[in-house]
Amino acid sequence: MRVSAGKDPVTGKYKYLHKTVKGGPRIADQELARLVATSKQQASANTSVTVERVLDEWMKAPVNRKLAPSTVQGYTNLIKSHIKPAVGSIRAEDLTARHLDELYEKMLDKGLSRSRIRHAHAVMRRALGQAVKWGWLDRNVATLASPPSVPKAKTKSPTPLEVKQILEATAVINEQVAACFALGALTGARRGEILGLRWSDCDLESHVLWFRRSVSYTSLSGVIVKDTKTHQERKVAVGDVTETVIRSQINLLRSMCANGFEIVSDPYLFFALPDGSRTFHPDTLSKIFRKVCDQLGLSYNLHELRHFTASQLVAAGVDIRTVSGRLGHADPSITLRIYSHVLEAQDRQASEHMEKILEH
Repeated sequence: MRVSAGKDPVTGKYKYLHKTVKGGPRIADQELARLVATSKQQASANTSVTVERVLDEWMKAPVNRKLAPSTVQGYTNLIKSHIKPAVGSIRAEDLTARHLDELYEKMLDKGLSRSRIRHAHAVMRRALGQAVKWGWLDRNVATLASPPSVPKAKTKSPTPLEVKQILEATAVINEQVAACFALGALTGARRGEILGLRWSDCDLESHVLWFRRSVSYTSLSGVIVKDTKTHQERKVAVGDVTETVIRSQINLLRSMCANGFEIVSDPYLFFALPDGSRTFHPDTLSKIFRKVCDQLGLSYNLHELRHFTASQLVAAGVDIRTVSGRLGHADPSITLRIYSHVLEAQDRQASEHMEKILEH
């Protein structure tokens, strides 16, 4: 007997069940009914696809086309270096939560951070979830796995004095980069957003700065200009100090014109070419910031300059919604979660203030 068990949705090939029966028509009919029932069970969602194939197809799926290049690179590195070597060859329908738990244990033994392992778990959960939607699998076993928990880490940021020291030391190396850092400290903008600023984004008459794009780099995509992280434009009010930084950059590029260079129609505020057509490589800022901090004996990275802005604003009593808007967070709850420790300090100050009022 030969009965179809359905078409494999991945390979497009039909699968068949075979059985040899000895006996008369009645026995043959009984065995045929059993074989048909078995074939219907196997023709559900189970396929011969491997975990590696699921991951490859998921990475090419439309759902991932709008991911940031840095996110794609992070997924690719995790899949290539850790997930595929451990579970890639396993048939997807044979994968168990235990397989994934063992993967996470191996990653821990290799010294990978808990947050990175959680990212690997997120990759498996999303990829297997997509396979269920496609009808390749009956269930998503990643939902049963137990990735390690990640303890909440408090953000750290430099003090105002340390920021001044960083800016002064950076100016010795490169005045434009020092201006980038100053603008980052004043606005709390992300590295890529600062590098994406053009002259048209600087409305000094209205005293506002528009963040409309971001410059990023990955080894897969190179340097690209894209939307902001939240895919939305935002404007930030600026004061005299910020406007001085902006005007100095504009005047610096105009001075290049006097040296025979023709400036492009809408140049970058921070320029790597004398015509303003190209901004700095994003990694250049991070490397110089680390170099300066090493010289000063400080243990900060460039992103913590953004934490400086937020912490100072929250500590000054600026409401969370305003702080969230300046930072470009998608939702004020993100700001609350990241800077809850600063709010706790304010709560203690509030308590002390109320006790002083009523202590007599």
